[in-house]
Amino acid sequence: MSDLIKDNWFVILIAVIIIAFVGYFVYDSNTGKVDSKKADGKDVVASLADSNITADALFENFSQFDGALLYNLYRNAVVEQSVETTKEMEEQAKSMEKTIRSNVSSQNSSTYRDAITQELASYGYGSYDDLYDYALMTVKQRSLNQEYVDAHFEELKDSLKDAKPRIVSIIKMEAADPQNLTDEETKKRDSIDKAIESDSFAQAATAFSDDAATAAKDGLFGYIDSSSSASSTGLDQNLLAKGLELNKGETSDWIEVKNSQTGVISLYKIHVDETDLEKIHQNKDEDVKKSLLFSILNAKAGLEADILENAAKDLKIEFEDQDAKEKLDRYIEQLKGGNA
Repeated sequence: MSDLIKDNWFVILIAVIIIAFVGYFVYDSNTGKVDSKKADGKDVVASLADSNITADALFENFSQFDGALLYNLYRNAVVEQSVETTKEMEEQAKSMEKTIRSNVSSQNSSTYRDAITQELASYGYGSYDDLYDYALMTVKQRSLNQEYVDAHFEELKDSLKDAKPRIVSIIKMEAADPQNLTDEETKKRDSIDKAIESDSFAQAATAFSDDAATAAKDGLFGYIDSSSSASSTGLDQNLLAKGLELNKGETSDWIEVKNSQTGVISLYKIHVDETDLEKIHQNKDEDVKKSLLFSILNAKAGLEADILENAAKDLKIEFEDQDAKEKLDRYIEQLKGGNA
């Protein structure tokens, strides 16, 4: 179904059968309502250009129709219609797809692939082969969210006023035994300390840090706030805690960090580059922008649903079946923190 949606996005008409109610809702991006019809003796629930989707085919792909699936199908269509696909988005989607497939291959487990397939189904995609379509939708939704947040930043920024928002940089120094540094390691540590004091943290990171990814960006790690975690950022919890304690322009002492996978202990310093939320929002680094967007979306319950509804206003969506509309409305209300 997602291929049909993607290939016919100018004329898309989405309809979802709610088995319990034997009803459907139709999304018409052009104008009027769609009358019920049959094809080969089967009920047609959606028409996309010259193609029909029957109730039997829809049921075969999605055996349960709950509010989440209904919302995700609705979301997919609105995002597809609202955001024009660019070459950059396609490249980002390909990269995301490649990363996921690579992880599947490295796991060498059909269970891992099945889990992803199941997750894709919950988002309205029929199989593991639809992974690219899912990735592209994710990239496009992020673009839709970013555009809205940028336009409404003044009213949204208060959601982070108590979250200690900041941009941080790091320096990593590898050591065989941090408690007993060799002469060479001691010399390097002292050189880093001296470079920070006499030059800048950014210059010291570029010259000495053993973390290649951040060293290439003057030590820049990215955005963190009080909602950040080791799992969401990839930054050790001790470094996160220290980064939130420091003021703008301050640098931590050396902190021992143990790699949870390898058990190797390294030395780190963390530095706070910026704490002004307006300046953080203006930062051009993609990782900073993504992390800030993620925090804003999480800080305000139902913001993504609000953004989706705002985009849907221009798409002339009509609901043929009241049960489906009420089910979708209840789910959206739950996303916003309501008691529906």
